[in-house]
Amino acid sequence: MKFTIHDEPELLTECLRALKKLKTATVKVGLPASAGGRLHFILAVQEHGSPMMHIPSRPVIRPALARDETRTAMASAMKDAIAAAWEGKNPGPDLETAGQAGADGIRAYIDSHIPPPNSPATVNGGWIWNRAARKAVYVKGKGFNKPLFDTGTLYDAFGYEIEN
Repeated sequence: MKFTIHDEPELLTECLRALKKLKTATVKVGLPASAGGRLHFILAVQEHGSPMMHIPSRPVIRPALARDETRTAMASAMKDAIAAAWEGKNPGPDLETAGQAGADGIRAYIDSHIPPPNSPATVNGGWIWNRAARKAVYVKGKGFNKPLFDTGTLYDAFGYEIEN
């Protein structure tokens, strides 16, 4: 990365303002607060699993953000944000690019079929024993074997927030 130092007071003021904004900015990737409590509950159950509901643990956010492709895309956008701040420009668009790269990385991780696969009852439907109700219940199958994807509501809700 190449930096040039100028002796222009206006540019120096803009540079300091942009660097201060960058210093205090935080890019949060995952489910934004606006997604609502229901989706946060669903994600928590998927992340940690629920033996009572016959749902295995399928961590998604940390493994997705740890993938090399996602980390590289986010790091490149953050590098562009730093370069923009040094030039006195607003680093906001590059921070948004980093957040979007993280959200897209989570969706790509879900698309790569997270193990373990869905049970046959989840895919095709059938009778299962509900331990909480202590009775057999019929489960309507979703018709395809793609873990963490049913209606697409959780999948589409992944995003980012930039806090200053």
